[in-house]
Amino acid sequence: MILLQFDNEGFILGKKKKTKSKKKQFWGLPKEIRIENAKAWIETYDGENIVKTYAKMYGLNLKNAMKELGLIGVHINSEEREQIKRLIKERNLQKERKKEKRKRKALEIDAFNDFDDTFAFIAGYTEGGAPFGITYEEMDEINKNEN
Repeated sequence: MILLQFDNEGFILGKKKKTKSKKKQFWGLPKEIRIENAKAWIETYDGENIVKTYAKMYGLNLKNAMKELGLIGVHINSEEREQIKRLIKERNLQKERKKEKRKRKALEIDAFNDFDDTFAFIAGYTEGGAPFGITYEEMDEINKNEN
């Protein structure tokens, strides 16, 4: 993609190519190559949470990132392991909640598909696909008779 840069008066200054994100440059690498790259990367790493950073950099989940770092020889203490396990459980719970929320929303939408602009309640459909049921006018009369 080519981006154009303009000065204050609207003249074109020059063309600039958009570079790819460095974050995803290692995603999809085979395990052997990823481990070789990671050995060099670990020597220069000075952050706090190596497992999270490794997972994000190489496009892995936390569990696999922890396993690969163990293969490379990085020592992950038990406190960090427990923290990662808690984080994995929290993420799984969030996914489950999101699924349940989507299911509830779909059920709510389905529950209200029993009406349209003409019918207050659609009892069914004919073979040709035409709806039949109680119209709004008929529903109003039923409500008046009940009162």
